Amino acid sequence: MEENEEKFKVDTENLKNETVETAKKVKESVKGVNIKEETKHTKGFVTEMFKKPLEKIKEVAEDDSGKYFKTALFLLVIWVLAIFIESSYSTISLWGFARAFKNILNVIKKIAAPIIGILVYAVIALLLNKDNKKSLTTIISTVTVCYLPTIIASVVSLLTLISSNISRITIPFANLCFAVSIVLSYFGFKAVFGNKEDNEFIKKFVLIQALYQVAYIVIRLLGIYI
Repeated sequence: MEENEEKFKVDTENLKNETVETAKKVKESVKGVNIKEETKHTKGFVTEMFKKPLEKIKEVAEDDSGKYFKTALFLLVIWVLAIFIESSYSTISLWGFARAFKNILNVIKKIAAPIIGILVYAVIALLLNKDNKKSLTTIISTVTVCYLPTIIASVVSLLTLISSNISRITIPFANLCFAVSIVLSYFGFKAVFGNKEDNEFIKKFVLIQALYQVAYIVIRLLGIYI
């Protein structure tokens, strides 16, 4: 009993330290970002992801220098901006400018959802990963790049602002991209945990997804759908 409590205590302290360190790296990344340079670098990264996704994901997961963290943040910003534009336009077109302000909380919840979702996955992996320790920033980077297809789908969905009929294409496309993201996340988590055997890791992956769904149920009570 005491041993289990001690282990939980160590994990909690580690989570606290990782959170503080991640906050520092986010601040440093935002402060020193060069939009033009990062855009060019991100384009190159996305191209490489299309060519050899599994190799690139493994490279991100095994990198301890944090060089992909900026790229992950940049992708996350694109994702949030796409959701912000779509949800803001939908809110204004539905309620008008006057009443849209009163519904600003719903917009905030929508743009917070992907950030919280990534963090939930990352924290779960951090707490479960006992044998192949990785920093929280590395795990966040890995999870984010795994969700590149979903990010692309969010950007493509902005086409519905031109015509709602385009949703006939964008909705199935988004569903496909989400499915691909889940597949990529399997390999991403597998690289993070350092597992080579699928028969062994599939159980861990199911556990990660189960814990995520528990978090989803709790966070949903706040009106946030991660």
